[in-house]
Amino acid sequence: MKNKSMAIVFGVFVAILVAFAPFSIWQIWLGDSLFDSIFVPSLSELPVVRAGRTMPVSSASADILKSISGKATAKTSQGKISATKWLWTINSLPEKSADEKFFRTDNRELQTLLKANGRNYSYNSFADNYQKLLRDSEGNSHYARACNSAINSGFEYATSCSTFGVRFDGEKYSKQSIDKWNLAVKNASDEFKNAQIEKREPNHSKLVPANVYLGALRRMAEIEDDNTSVRVVPLADGKFESVVSAMLDRKLPGQSERILKLYAQIRDAIADDNQVKARKFLVDLNRELRNVDSINFFKIKFENIVNALDPFFCGFILYGLSMLSLAMSAIWRKRKESFVAIAFVLLGVAVVEHCFGITARMYIQMRPPVTNLYSSVVFAGLCSALLGLVLFVRRKVVSFAFASSITGFLSLLVAMNLPYSGDTMGMMRAVLNSNFWLTIHVVTIMVGYCGLFLAGFMAWLRLVANVFSRENFGRLTSDTANGVYAVLCFALVFSFAGTMLGGIWADMSWGRFWGWDPKENGALMVVLWIAGTIHAKTLHLCSDRIFLAMAVLGNVVGAWAWFGVNLMGVGLHSYGFVDGGWLWFFAFVISQLLICPLCLYKYSEKNGAK
Repeated sequence: MKNKSMAIVFGVFVAILVAFAPFSIWQIWLGDSLFDSIFVPSLSELPVVRAGRTMPVSSASADILKSISGKATAKTSQGKISATKWLWTINSLPEKSADEKFFRTDNRELQTLLKANGRNYSYNSFADNYQKLLRDSEGNSHYARACNSAINSGFEYATSCSTFGVRFDGEKYSKQSIDKWNLAVKNASDEFKNAQIEKREPNHSKLVPANVYLGALRRMAEIEDDNTSVRVVPLADGKFESVVSAMLDRKLPGQSERILKLYAQIRDAIADDNQVKARKFLVDLNRELRNVDSINFFKIKFENIVNALDPFFCGFILYGLSMLSLAMSAIWRKRKESFVAIAFVLLGVAVVEHCFGITARMYIQMRPPVTNLYSSVVFAGLCSALLGLVLFVRRKVVSFAFASSITGFLSLLVAMNLPYSGDTMGMMRAVLNSNFWLTIHVVTIMVGYCGLFLAGFMAWLRLVANVFSRENFGRLTSDTANGVYAVLCFALVFSFAGTMLGGIWADMSWGRFWGWDPKENGALMVVLWIAGTIHAKTLHLCSDRIFLAMAVLGNVVGAWAWFGVNLMGVGLHSYGFVDGGWLWFFAFVISQLLICPLCLYKYSEKNGAK
């Protein structure tokens, strides 16, 4: 009992350490308080708009950085920096930043062309080879698609460099550029008025500066129109404008103009490495922004704190440690009870972290928990992990806890490595813009899918454990089969209900209940497979071991219905399509198929302990 209590205390200590690790690392060691702090006003919590959603700078910058590099942090010649600091740096020091290798490509031919360091290349390399990239982007080859991706990343980077300020050629400071632009426009306007009064042709020499600056701003605006630029200047009607659009807006409200200039002054102070000045301008900017009624500052700050805590990454680590502890319990039999206790604590905290992450997304987005492929993965993982944890508490079967850890771990691993498709809490497609149907159809069917995968991994673990067992595993196999049967019954109810509700939604949206769409066929196959597996056991058509193998095959059916049809890119459910991922999809399928023959393994005295 004493050892178990000590194990629980140790598990709590490790869980707390992991839960606050990302937060502590950036707030205390790696982060810069001007850019990343959540304790004092910082540049990370300023409100901006990207892809139609109001968010903190920390979210927008991470979104941009992930789109060009696949990561939410940047590695520079000076070391690793946060996404917020990266965005302000490329704005403040564009020439220096253009030589940093922020961009990533996995195409070998493109890596050679752009003189990449491994997979990473710089903006200057892109700019030097732009014309060739443009020519090579035609077609549908892997190389052509890689060139298109590089072009899109290059333009997004170029747009991002003017997020907080515009600097004209020959000028050192953004604030100076704003002043010269305003002066040039005033001089041009005065010249036109004087020419009209004096009935003469305008003096073109007095119009040249305004025309030069106008041409530069219009070229920037054209690039912005083709990219999802970050808008930082709030207007009186609640909308936001980009810096370029605000400078072109000659009817810009006085408060918006002051905010525009303060952003430019912060950018200039960072360029001069003067943090004292930057903080002063930040205080002034926050004071101006607080007078904008349309901004929900509590939600902005809350999202910034969630970004710092990174609950999904913490949950991912905790699930992994829980799996490791459970594995140690099987290897180190004398300390089994202690390792299981540690694993239980880690798994419980992982589920709490996972749940907090999803709840936070729901509050920020004001939507149900499932709105896109990313959220469906993390939600199903949570449901599976929670259900497995409940079963473990009720039945004290270690394999249930192991299955719970695996499903939670894999769901967050898949979510973190999904092909980048923009802000995971972005604007909804019109066909999905219904909280009612997102709740009763999507959530319902995802709960069914989570039951299918949990049952599959419970069966998977039992079949593998049988091979290594030196005792008669008949009773354990029977107990696991009964648990899997109960979970599959649960999965069948929700999968069937979710599929029928999806048909009703399809009838309301597309005018037909069922159209044999690949996604619909996948959902039907899940229902039929679960029903067939349940009937095989109920009618005693197979042994418990064969039943467990059928449950493992359910993972393949579920993966195809969930991800396979999205990879095909066929059907009406285009909002779920993703590019790439076939290799990992088939790797998962093969791994499950390789487990199924283990159902033929029987216990015998020859294999058991002598």
